Amino acid sequence: MLNIIKKLNKTKKRCLIILAIFLLIAIFSDLIMPYSHEDISHPPLLKPSTRHFLGTDEIGHDIFSLLIYGFRITIFTAIVSGFLSTFIGISLAYISSYYGKTVKTLISEIANLFIIIPEIVMIMFFSSFAKPKLIYTVMAIVFFSWPKVYKIALFKIMDYMEKNKVKYTLLIKGNWYDVLKKLLPNLLPIMSTFFILQCNKAVMYEASLSFFGIGDPLKKTWGKLIRAALNYDNLYYDSTFLWYLIPPVVCLIVFVITLTLLVSENDNS
Repeated sequence: MLNIIKKLNKTKKRCLIILAIFLLIAIFSDLIMPYSHEDISHPPLLKPSTRHFLGTDEIGHDIFSLLIYGFRITIFTAIVSGFLSTFIGISLAYISSYYGKTVKTLISEIANLFIIIPEIVMIMFFSSFAKPKLIYTVMAIVFFSWPKVYKIALFKIMDYMEKNKVKYTLLIKGNWYDVLKKLLPNLLPIMSTFFILQCNKAVMYEASLSFFGIGDPLKKTWGKLIRAALNYDNLYYDSTFLWYLIPPVVCLIVFVITLTLLVSENDNS
């Protein structure tokens, strides 16, 4: 692992450091938050101070605590959605490549049906009629995100299936597990790239859903915090936007750009 990290360029190392910091904040958010994210006992609309680093909102929440809590929920949503959509897409691509013909045609046609309509439209439609819980938002993102992973992974895996080692395994009647072991070294870079891309998309989808007031109102993601700030009528009246709106926007932008750079650097290396 250390040898792999040493081989990375400076930009990629910086991206990994930022992501590690974000992940640590998410893991230890309970220790970092000065107040509970449910605590509304504070005077509303306080300006930043030593007691409230980012002031309080119109209800009485400590905004800094909400922001730190957002690390946990937003990153959890990204990781779970990214992992599941990548796993499903690549697994179905492998099944299609291994069994071929009828199985490949069936799964490909199902994937094509999903791809016809933009992902975000279907995710918004599903989430609008589902219960307002985070788990349903994650399910919607996963359910409508795997087809594009599948289509690209299918092309890659079918190409790898033509390699000598894999073809030899197939010729000697190797089972699906034997073939998978031969493919795994080639699949791991694809899986890591797709995972990062899907995490990126999941964060943007969640923020989009929050912007339109869709999802669990009790789970304070960055998207929900941005939506709450925009709902405040006097946001720009006395510079409240500086500590209410800007921090979650910056966190969201930094997270998305970091993931994007990590993938682009990976593609260029």
